[in-house]
Amino acid sequence: MVSSDKLKVLITPPTLDLNDTHNYHGGAIGNISYNLLCSLADFNAEIYAIIKSRNLAFSPPSNLKLYPTGGKMFERAIGGSKQTNKILKKEKIDVITQLYFFYGVSFNPMLRKVKDYPFVIGMCELPHPLLEDEIGSGMKKYAANLGKKFLFPLFKKTLDYCDTLIAVNEGAKDLYSNLMPRSKIRVIPYGVDLERFKYSSLPSNHNILAVSRLIKRRGLDYLVEAMPIILKEYPDANLHFVGDGPRKGILQAKAKELGVSSKVIFHGNVSANELVNLYRNCYVFCHLSSADGWNQPALEAMASGRPVICTDAPHNSMVIDKKTGFLIPYGDIDVLAEKIRKVLGDRELAGKMGLEGRKEAEEKYNWDEVGRRYYEVYKEVAR
Repeated sequence: MVSSDKLKVLITPPTLDLNDTHNYHGGAIGNISYNLLCSLADFNAEIYAIIKSRNLAFSPPSNLKLYPTGGKMFERAIGGSKQTNKILKKEKIDVITQLYFFYGVSFNPMLRKVKDYPFVIGMCELPHPLLEDEIGSGMKKYAANLGKKFLFPLFKKTLDYCDTLIAVNEGAKDLYSNLMPRSKIRVIPYGVDLERFKYSSLPSNHNILAVSRLIKRRGLDYLVEAMPIILKEYPDANLHFVGDGPRKGILQAKAKELGVSSKVIFHGNVSANELVNLYRNCYVFCHLSSADGWNQPALEAMASGRPVICTDAPHNSMVIDKKTGFLIPYGDIDVLAEKIRKVLGDRELAGKMGLEGRKEAEEKYNWDEVGRRYYEVYKEVAR
């Protein structure tokens, strides 16, 4: 039963670093989470969010109350527990939710509290392997053993207390349905900031853009290797990388070896305004990861009116093949070069794909609609 006129939602434990600027640093979950919380606050709800930290240029809505714990993991656990207890004693909470939930690893240390309230888990993505250039070979083995022996049982126990789980796409729903009743799982995607990433017509250049951490899993080597093929037909083409990571030196060396160094530009981590301008100044966007939980940069490119070329993997569910761009096999350089040349050479096709991408973003991925769907789930569970 909803405790008052307003639905009261508590978010715990503190796993989120909220930001409202979206400086690109290799991960957007803090910005995604903040946009979701703000869109929820537009409805008849009071949101109490226990978080790791906040980096906000603007004040949050008055009905979005943030409780940063700061500190390291143990300090956050203690601080989060104290804040949770304090809020539960003071407020008549209708729903407890754990937003970002990583498969096989995440759990809720407040389980004793959670079991007495309607409990929703989500945003839930597909898991992806962490390769050695992301965490190191020794740490990878240690993390795998820790996950199997300790974390997975806690992860499963948290799922057992869950009334509803929210998956970001059908692939994540299929995965979680192996561990819980499929009827308990809803699919609600992430949204995109349509005011920040505005539609614009295609530029006169032939710029190719990739926004990603520079790691092996993202398939960035294949873009560099495709450049000599592309440049034969489009000598004015340039490849722009946004993001940083351990593979930067390898990519630079590969570009030099192939004689395309002057055509591959590394921007590193950029500000929010720079990111918007880079989307606006590109002709086509590429994201070639073998595995990911979700592809937020592709959604931003679609909102910006750009055709997107991505791998045919489940995390690219927002891309409609031959309509908003192309889905291609991972690691196939010839197909990659062919599809890039196709959109570079057919401005009408590229423009149509960009328009369709913007339409998809407006209809299915606007934050108002995403927030409404989350609110409806919380309201239903609270009855």
